[in-house]
Amino acid sequence: MSVVSGETPTEPVISTKTGRVYERRLLQKYIDENGTEPQTDYRLSEDEIIAVHSEPPAVKPRPPTLTSIPALLSTFQNEWDALVLETFTLKQQYQQVRQELSQALYQNDAACRVVARLMKERDEAREALAMLQAHSATVSTTPASKTNGTSAGSKDMDVDSAELDTAAGQPADSQSPEEVYYTKAAETSKVLSKARVKRETPAGLASADEWKTASEKTLVESLHTSTKPGILTLCLDTTGSLALTGGADNHAEVYAREDDRTIATLKGHTKKITAALWVNGGGLDQRIVTASADKSIRIWNPKPANTTEGAEARSVGWTKAHIIKAHSTEVVDLSIHPCGEYFASAAVDGTWAVHSLDGKTVIEGIIESPISQISFHPDGMFLGIGTSDGFAKVVDVKQRQVLATLDVSSEQESKEVTGLHFSENGYYFATTTAREVAIWDLRKQKRAHTWTVSDLPQEDSQTSDSGNAFVDARFDYSGKYLALAASKVHICKVKGWGHLSVLDAGNCVRALSWASNTSKEIVTVSMDNTLRSFGPA
Repeated sequence: MSVVSGETPTEPVISTKTGRVYERRLLQKYIDENGTEPQTDYRLSEDEIIAVHSEPPAVKPRPPTLTSIPALLSTFQNEWDALVLETFTLKQQYQQVRQELSQALYQNDAACRVVARLMKERDEAREALAMLQAHSATVSTTPASKTNGTSAGSKDMDVDSAELDTAAGQPADSQSPEEVYYTKAAETSKVLSKARVKRETPAGLASADEWKTASEKTLVESLHTSTKPGILTLCLDTTGSLALTGGADNHAEVYAREDDRTIATLKGHTKKITAALWVNGGGLDQRIVTASADKSIRIWNPKPANTTEGAEARSVGWTKAHIIKAHSTEVVDLSIHPCGEYFASAAVDGTWAVHSLDGKTVIEGIIESPISQISFHPDGMFLGIGTSDGFAKVVDVKQRQVLATLDVSSEQESKEVTGLHFSENGYYFATTTAREVAIWDLRKQKRAHTWTVSDLPQEDSQTSDSGNAFVDARFDYSGKYLALAASKVHICKVKGWGHLSVLDAGNCVRALSWASNTSKEIVTVSMDNTLRSFGPA
């Protein structure tokens, strides 16, 4: 019997692989279509088929007659079985094709979404970078570009003006706090960018020759408490007469330099003070913002008695107005926005935020690296962020995107950014790590100059490189001088990056600040609880 037809074959053949008997005609047709032996997965060719010679030849049986009911039922049953089997096979193939099509459509949709998101991020990054370059370019805008109005800076100002006009037409009470911040930041940036183009050298600015003869002017000992020594932060008011310091003793203090006394102690934090800043340039009538390792930020309001007469009567002080707990880890740094109405904070877990002075958090963001420093660009549109893994990032506050990432450390060890400060010219900023100081040009996004510990002269040869780590760098208001803090304080000239003087500020300097717009005095604080001032002879 033939395996395929179930009838006696007229031309029988045998498969050499399975030994089954087939009708040659049917087997040949099946092999041509499928290439395998029926009901098996064996590959079969004509060479593997053996013809069977029967004597006498087999006689083809008569076809079944359909004249009887049993014969009809048998035929109908066979046809039904074949139809059901074919339908089942078609359903299986249909389900498989449908599943493959569904998966292909899903993958195509996901790919389109990813491409669209990447294109959007690319366009936003290009726009933000163009804005950054336009802000930097305003410093070097020529009179000709002002006349024809075709410079990149002019275009940027037109865009800002349009944005401000749109915001101005919207009722203030209908804007969200975040939109209010963006409007204020854009207004401030427009004003400061224009003013920076016309910016002149302050009258009475100290000369480079004067700083070559600089020496120590005053020494104040025993600020803060001796049980937990160490002054970690320093911020001077615009007159240079009030020094705001933050210590390892969990307190912030306001020291009146002319009266040589501490006029207020701000208590409330439970761990060391990591940052302390004056608002609006500082003064007896201005607020103070402090940050601590206890994960909190505090805003302090001046007392009504904070006047000159109150200072003489020793009745001045600041009271706690708001406590902000926007971070879940240690807050490491603060920066006041140029408009004086907002400030930024950063924590070691990579989170940063912008807050209003009424204690509300307006914007929150995060980067992938632990943060050690944060500072607003002088125009207020961007943030400079230093990380513990040796990078400086320029962040667009509105887009919450990193516009530029700069590798600030060439050393494998001690990569943490210990200082970050923008020059008032708008395109230079300085970064410090333990082993080197780098000056960056935002217009070109590359280093303009670098100092290592061994590049700077020392007053004595006994100071070792291991004990001479950079902790801070500060441009003066004019943008013509740069002060570097290590085991010594170094004064350098921005033009040509020449070294002017080296000053002994005691052991373990932690922070420094220029005392006035004329750059005739610089103040430092140290881990030995001392405050020193230096100036030309």
